[in-house]
Amino acid sequence: MPTGIVIPVVEEERISRVEVDHFTDYQKVIGGYFQVIELANPSASLYMDEEGKMKGLPLNHRATLLMWLHNPAFRQRDYVCGPALLLGQPDRGGVTQSVPQSLEALLFGTVKYKFEVQTVDDPDAWNSNQKRYDDWVDAYNEALSLAERWMAVERVRVVPA
Repeated sequence: MPTGIVIPVVEEERISRVEVDHFTDYQKVIGGYFQVIELANPSASLYMDEEGKMKGLPLNHRATLLMWLHNPAFRQRDYVCGPALLLGQPDRGGVTQSVPQSLEALLFGTVKYKFEVQTVDDPDAWNSNQKRYDDWVDAYNEALSLAERWMAVERVRVVPA
């Protein structure tokens, strides 16, 4: 049974682990029919209510940050409304996998965070500064803000400090 991460809309509510076995379990977490956005580095799947915007569900800031950082095609173009569920991508047989261990460790087991960038002039190196964050949401916000302001940034990631 795959383990996922529930990302509630209300930011005061902690993210939590959940075991899901069937698509009806996904629907219980999401609150309706779902759509899936594929994420990269690490490979994961973000499930959300496919009608969240039409239903007027509130913005899920944390899920949107994850989507924007791990799938830049959506950056500043789309957002997540309502609760979200983070899982691994399906295997070759189409079976949903647990959320990647590295992402779970980042979101649950990290004390301090930093972000790193790759730039067009040095695409093989990850660069960082001395700034550290106590919360992954703050690190994601700052990383994405820098990527928007600095045109030389090609890729950005949040990692343990």
